[in-house]
Amino acid sequence: MANAQTRMKRHEAAGENAAALLDHYSILNGQYGIAPIPAASASVAFLQAARAFKEAADQADEEAALPFLEHAFSIIGTETSIHIDPSIIARLELVTWSLARDRSKERQLTDAISEKLALLHGGTAKEFQSTAADFARAARFTSAKNWPAANETESAAWKKLRRLLDARSSNAESQSKS
Repeated sequence: MANAQTRMKRHEAAGENAAALLDHYSILNGQYGIAPIPAASASVAFLQAARAFKEAADQADEEAALPFLEHAFSIIGTETSIHIDPSIIARLELVTWSLARDRSKERQLTDAISEKLALLHGGTAKEFQSTAADFARAARFTSAKNWPAANETESAAWKKLRRLLDARSSNAESQSKS
């Protein structure tokens, strides 16, 4: 997942829209199991959001990305078992993109990512804090276009998230057997 995400971000940053679109599609279809047509639609929406964000002159202009993000997250919510409010998760995604641009806001970026992970996976933001800190570092490396460090850090973050979710699932199973 980390390789696909880093590759997608690198293609977006380079303005390689076709490659970024295929990367988004591969993540949505392959990793999340979203059917081809909805995955393609969500991929286009994510790419439009990224373009609107990249072209924003200031924070107010960044809001132009919101309708595209809401559409993409609406598709994800409909096509998966993830119960999300597309407008809330889209707003958090936009906040994380904005915070990632500002190196002085590392703590706020970690907090926003923690909230987003809690919404996507259930639980509390606090339990995702360590994982979110890794994702925040990866976002910083991405902003600096340090692709090897971004990929390595993103990979560590995904592994940590997987361990956390697996542990939570194991605990839930053992509690249901009791």
